Amino acid sequence: MDDDWLSTGETAEILGVSRQHVADLCDRGDLPSIRIGTHRRIRRASLARLVAPQLTRNQEKSLWLHRAVLGALMMDPVTVLQSAQDNIDRWKTAHRPDGKSVQYLNQWSAIIDGGVDQVAAVLTGTDELSCELRQNSPFASILADEQRQQVLRSFQQHWRQEHGAERAA
Repeated sequence: MDDDWLSTGETAEILGVSRQHVADLCDRGDLPSIRIGTHRRIRRASLARLVAPQLTRNQEKSLWLHRAVLGALMMDPVTVLQSAQDNIDRWKTAHRPDGKSVQYLNQWSAIIDGGVDQVAAVLTGTDELSCELRQNSPFASILADEQRQQVLRSFQQHWRQEHGAERAA
């Protein structure tokens, strides 16, 4: 076996749990494994997904789009941040001042005020708040339509390759 596969003992050591707990996770289907004779083997990637929960398809697609926005931000931070702030100012007038949308827009405004590094962290973060904020992103129109379509095509290919086999298994 190569380094991509772990025994239940190795997996238990990494997780800091008993081998029986790892076996129970496998039996419940919470941790995909295969059997080689009487021994279970767990892919490192499966263990990583258990430890760091997977993003939904929409969250991952948004992450891909915002990674592309990050490229534009790195090349022209002043213009990109100003465009995002202009969107925030315009969109705030279209929403109730006490609504959730305005709360997200206010959070984005504070992040933008924090500078490029703070914006970059949210654009590429996989934490719950970053995912929520990206669903209410002021970075619309930063990518040209052709760029956006290319990112979406690349994402679809990635999703089929990386997640298609898991869904079928």
